[in-house]
Amino acid sequence: MGARFATHFTAHRRRHARDAACRMRGDIEGRSHAMERNAPLVVSAETAGLGNRLKSWVSAMRLGADARVLWQVTPNMPARFGDLFTNPCEVAAVPPGADVYSSWRLAILPEDEAHLPSGFATVGAGAHPLVRGVGKAWWTLTGRRSDRYRFMLFPKQHSRRSTRADARHIDLEYGRIPQHLRNVYVPLFARIAVRPEIAARAAEWASANLDAAAIGVQIRTWRDDARRHRKYHLPAWKRLVRMLDAAAPNARFFVVSDSDDVLPQLEQRYGAARVLHFPRRTTRLASWGSPEGIVEDLIDMLLLARAERLLASYLSTFSEAAWWLGGTTARVAVF
Repeated sequence: MGARFATHFTAHRRRHARDAACRMRGDIEGRSHAMERNAPLVVSAETAGLGNRLKSWVSAMRLGADARVLWQVTPNMPARFGDLFTNPCEVAAVPPGADVYSSWRLAILPEDEAHLPSGFATVGAGAHPLVRGVGKAWWTLTGRRSDRYRFMLFPKQHSRRSTRADARHIDLEYGRIPQHLRNVYVPLFARIAVRPEIAARAAEWASANLDAAAIGVQIRTWRDDARRHRKYHLPAWKRLVRMLDAAAPNARFFVVSDSDDVLPQLEQRYGAARVLHFPRRTTRLASWGSPEGIVEDLIDMLLLARAERLLASYLSTFSEAAWWLGGTTARVAVF
């Protein structure tokens, strides 16, 4: 995996970028048609976290004959594109005539619709949460005879601007995603060229400390949002503990998190020998505060991508991007 990754942003005026994004992402603005491929130049301009940016980037790769990245340095992304990657695709501004893709969602094209039935998505669907909640309750009561709600723990409201009315999305659906779309996106994720020294740090540590049996665990605590921490993380922690308790007594857990507090808790419960983590030089609490922190977040993602079994925080695109980087072969459970 390490060798695989080792080998291979003045922003435009906001109005222009927004209008360009509307032209490219018609369905995201509330229209029902799917996006078209083979635009001459598509610029990925997502400004959220690492996982969201990678998903936007590979979508631009798919949509454009020439895909570029407008990587804006922000308070939650202090690393520059070149601090992390070597792909010669960064731009300092949106070139004239270029289309802009600035969504966290993986792009769905018209040719995908034959492989992706209407109403497919549950995690990222736009239907009212009450409708999806009733749907999951019925699915549960009738014996879970399909995998439809397998990755939807609870229904979250999504913006209509980012959601297709026909729910043809694959975001956060993991093992439910049709093989056709895995075959499309796995090679695009493989084109992401992590800086060799970063990939080498991940590969060297993995060689000495990780084995195929280690269970990957990604814990998003929402440390930056007290409301989401209470609403999402505290119930999720209970679900995670049940999963870890059910693992084999000798199972080891490779743990990635946005908080420094979770490792001592897990070590106290399961023993330090069973809880693995990359020896970061930066604290997890401060990872968003420096380029080196983001570098080590990327190392965590590359290591998580090696897991054959992955326990992922619900709604986190960090673990989702790791799953794609790992070739979509890991067995996933969300908590």
